[in-house]
Formats: sequence, structure tokens, C-alpha cells
Amino acid sequence: MDTLNQTNEINFKETILNQVTLLYLEDDKVIETNALSLFNDTFNEVLSSNDLEDSIKLYSQNKSKIDIILVNLDKKSIDFISKIREIDINIPILLVTTFKDNSELMKAIRLKITDYILKPIQFNTTLNIMRKTLEDVENKKLVEKQQNELLVYKDILDKENLVSETDLKGFITYVNDIFCEVSGYTKEELIGQNHNIVRHPDVSEKIYEELWNTIQNKKTWKGKLKNLTKDGTTYYVQATMFPILNADGEIEKYVSSRFLITEQEQEKHKLKKYIMNQKSLQVKHEKQLQEEFHDAVHAAKMANDEKMAKFIQGLNEQIKSLREKNNDGKGRILSLERKLKNAVDRIDNMQTNYQERIEKVHKNAIISLEKYESFKKKNILITEKLEKSQEAIKTLQSYIDEYRKKIENLEDLIEAYEKQYGKITVR
Repeated sequence: MDTLNQTNEINFKETILNQVTLLYLEDDKVIETNALSLFNDTFNEVLSSNDLEDSIKLYSQNKSKIDIILVNLDKKSIDFISKIREIDINIPILLVTTFKDNSELMKAIRLKITDYILKPIQFNTTLNIMRKTLEDVENKKLVEKQQNELLVYKDILDKENLVSETDLKGFITYVNDIFCEVSGYTKEELIGQNHNIVRHPDVSEKIYEELWNTIQNKKTWKGKLKNLTKDGTTYYVQATMFPILNADGEIEKYVSSRFLITEQEQEKHKLKKYIMNQKSLQVKHEKQLQEEFHDAVHAAKMANDEKMAKFIQGLNEQIKSLREKNNDGKGRILSLERKLKNAVDRIDNMQTNYQERIEKVHKNAIISLEKYESFKKKNILITEKLEKSQEAIKTLQSYIDEYRKKIENLEDLIEAYEKQYGKITVR
């Protein structure tokens, strides 16, 4: 009779097993009793049965909370697994089997079992397999959640920002609708063109050299760019550009996301121009004031009469007026400089928020890709393991068949010997 061996080397109570529900199916009541005494101490909840019909009913009533199934392999369990797979193709199912269950194991493999455990099963080994299986399921859910979040963020960015992708040489492979709307080009006109199709001639080559070197070194470039539309209109963008890496850490493509800051830049340039004009007027007024003052001093030296007194009095009024204008000019300049600072701060805040969103999208994309590649490798290993197991089972079955023939031949030989010489006795 098969037994479930218990050891106490590993504490599984602090693992994911403590949070899940196990459905355990075993037709041998003695084994079931021994196993349940161990499983109940490890799992959050254990449901069990040793009857096929009862097992299907038990699963149907509790399928929303069952996380993993452990079942002893026989003809009845194949029917059970088949019915479960009609309901849920993804729930992990582990089989307890022996090499003599060759044909049934082949059927179970075709029903996409998660893994199998050889009898007599070891308690720690079994729990380790179940722990790893459930952790893989949990990680897969996390990846799917991250991918869903990534799609949401991508959709938001795609609606609000100019998004483009290029190959390793900088030729455009994708643009979104907003990119086309702002640049004035159609997708057909942009796809296959180098990204410098929207480059403004005023932008220094050094900026693009820095940009290219940064993303080629697998880093993110952030900055403001001045671009040209198809009809020659200038527009400004705050850009974030970064490489997309594959599982081996090699660059597959480059992604660029930008948001328009044309209005803010135009406002900023207008304010700068007005401030410079006000400062120029201030210098002009100060120069005029100085010249008239020198003229008054010179006139006072030349003559001392009533006419000169009136002139100086009028000059004082002009000086007072000019000083008031000068003070008003200083006030306007300070006000405009504050407006300019507020505009710059607003752009900086927009840039910070935008870059944080882009970086989150990029980070989620990298994490999802890494976990996806990890799952893909694990699936390949599991598939290889199952294929090798099938080969091993076939080989062992052929050995068993061969030994059975040898035993049959030996029995025939013994029978023939006994007929001729009498029954063999062992002393």
C-alpha cells in the first residue's frame, strides 16, 4: 500500500500554501486519512473525496475558491480531469502516479495536467511542487494585471501625446493619430522615413547626438525639442525617448512620447520679448532724464533769471514724471518676470508628471516582458520534462515487458524440469 512520507525539514505555513484551498482526491481511505492530517496543517482549507461523482459535485460547489487539485491517477480520475478541463482549462492539476500507469498518464498529459508526482509521494517534495505551481499562477496573474495597467496607461498616453516608434537606425515604424495631426503628415508619409523628417533646422546637432548616444546606451533621454510641421510651422514638444529591450537585454526598438508645449513656449517667448522691451524703455528714460538734467545745470550756469527758474521748475516736473514711469516700468517688469517664472514652473510640473507616467509605463513594460519570458522558459522546461517522462515511461514499460517474458520463459523451464525430474524443493 502506498504511503505519504512525512518529514519536518521545511515550514510551509508561511508560504502561499497557507492562503489557498486544496481539492484532494484519493480512493484509498488510509492514504487519504494520513495525507489530510498533513495537508490540513499547511493549507488554508482542504476539500477531499474518494468518490468520482462526489468529487465532481464537490468541485462544482466550490470552484470559485479551489486553487489547486491533487488527484490519484486511475481510470476514474481521467474522467474527473476531463470534466474539470471542460469547466476550467487553467486550474493547476497535479497527479499522483506510478510507472505502471503508463497509458492513463498519457491520457492525463493530453488533458494538460500541470505536473505529476511519483508514489510513494514525499510530503516536502509534494508541497514544494504545489508551492512553485501556485507561485507561478500568482506571478502570471500579476503579469496580466501589469499588462492590463500598461494597456490603460498606453491608451491614455496615446490619446494625449505624440507617440512614435523607430527601428535601430531611426526609421519610423509606428506613429499614432495625434502625431500625424500635429505634424501634418499622414501615416503612409511617415512610416519608413527617418525621424529627422520633423527636425527643425534651428536645433543644434549636438542635442541630437546626445539624444542618440543616450538611448543607444539603453538609457532614457528627456528634453525639449523644436520641430517643423509639413507646411513649415514650428511646434514645441517635451519629449521622452527610451529603448525597448528583449529578454537578452538587447535593444529591439526605440519609443518616443511627446506632449505639446507650443502655447507655453510662445507665451514664454512673448513675455521675454516684452520684458526686454520694457527694460529697453527704462534705459531710454533714464538716459533722457540724465541728458535733461545736464542741460538744466548747463543753463543755470549760463544765466540766472526768472525764465531759467521756470525752466528748472518744469524740468523738475518732467523728472518726477519720468521717475514715476520708470517705477511703473520696473513694476511691470517684475510682474512679467513672475508670470514668466509661473509659466516655466507650470511647464516643469507638466514635464515631471508626464515623465513619471512614461517611466511607470516603461518600468511596467520591462517587468511584464521579463516575467513573460520567465514563464515561457518554465513552460518549455515543463514540456520537455513531460516529453522526457513519456520516453522514460515507454522505456521502463519495455523493460517490464521484457522481464515479464523472461519470467514466463523461466516458469516454462521450471515446469518442464519438474515434469521430468519432479518438483523442485528449497532446503
